[in-house]
Amino acid sequence: MGTWVQGTAQRWLVLELTDSPWAVGLLGAVGGLPFLLFSFLGGWLADRVPRISVLLCAQGLVFFQALLLGILIHGHSISVLWILILVFLFGCGMAFEVPARQSLVFDLVGRDDITNAVGLHSAVFNLARFAGPAVAGLLITTGNLAGCFYFKAFSAFLIITVLIYVKRKYLSAEKLTEKPAASGFMSSTTEIFKFARGNRIVRSVILIILSYGLLLLPYSVLVPSLGRDVLGLGAGEYGFLCSANGMGALLGAVAAAIFSNAGRRERWWAGTIIFPLTIAGLGFASTIHQAAFLLFLSGIVMVTVSNSAVSLLQLEVRDSQRGRIMGLFTTGFMGLFPAGCLIHGALAELLGVRMTLVTTATAALLVILLIGKSLFRDGGLRSRSWP
Repeated sequence: MGTWVQGTAQRWLVLELTDSPWAVGLLGAVGGLPFLLFSFLGGWLADRVPRISVLLCAQGLVFFQALLLGILIHGHSISVLWILILVFLFGCGMAFEVPARQSLVFDLVGRDDITNAVGLHSAVFNLARFAGPAVAGLLITTGNLAGCFYFKAFSAFLIITVLIYVKRKYLSAEKLTEKPAASGFMSSTTEIFKFARGNRIVRSVILIILSYGLLLLPYSVLVPSLGRDVLGLGAGEYGFLCSANGMGALLGAVAAAIFSNAGRRERWWAGTIIFPLTIAGLGFASTIHQAAFLLFLSGIVMVTVSNSAVSLLQLEVRDSQRGRIMGLFTTGFMGLFPAGCLIHGALAELLGVRMTLVTTATAALLVILLIGKSLFRDGGLRSRSWP
């Protein structure tokens, strides 16, 4: 929730300081760059030291940058340069935090409950998508912009407190389940890439997630232009489109948490094909109701697919590899997002919003279909007997 409060406030603050949508896009690119640079390093570290220790250090960095932003705003000393520097630090903290947190979930719940636990984790995250921006809007409206960043700092403090409790309560979570091989970063990187290339399921899932991060997920940066410039909507109606997408994501996360262990896992992967179809359909939407329905559906499918990816990867690897595999996942899912945003923005200038949505979604669909041939060949996922 604190992350959504800070993110909403940061975009508003940069727009107020610069009156430039490009500057807001630069903010997103700078914030996303650390995921591309450091996510795998964070996963490697999560395999070599206790994961709660990694999380405590990462949250400490997040706490520091949020508190400093609040102080600078409160003292009227803020500038765009300071914001970019501190949002980069925030991204660095999260690049190390995400692989360690996703791996820790498995440590806490075990193999039998991992899919439902990932779904519950996602449900909480998407619930915060509603509450966080609302809190930020209330604080900004009442003239307390600095309070948004103090809120984030306080939330990081609470997370640190919870992690200390978990560390003491579940002593096994602080110990490495398997002792990793005594190898350096480069040799460890070569090892995990060799494993990912040789394992059909891991290879296919990572490649699909890479295509998502580059070709599909950046659709969100085109939604404002689709609403205002194509459909002729106002700010309130644009907010309705965002809410429809968020509601779909929340519903998909709750469904995954409840029903993930029902049936074979390959059925969830039908969503990898449905997701690009919803984005391509969005490019043809002619009314707000059509656009809202497609965004709602895309939210459902995107969350179920990403949850399935996390579960499949966690179940397919050894404990000593889990952090690095989650680092690869985070790099693909979040690290390529800035590059995807630049591609979508450039194509929108050249081809228009509608054609960009259709073109990128079609390209992603073709990639997914090619990968799917390998994923399901000779039994594929059906040959696995997971719980």
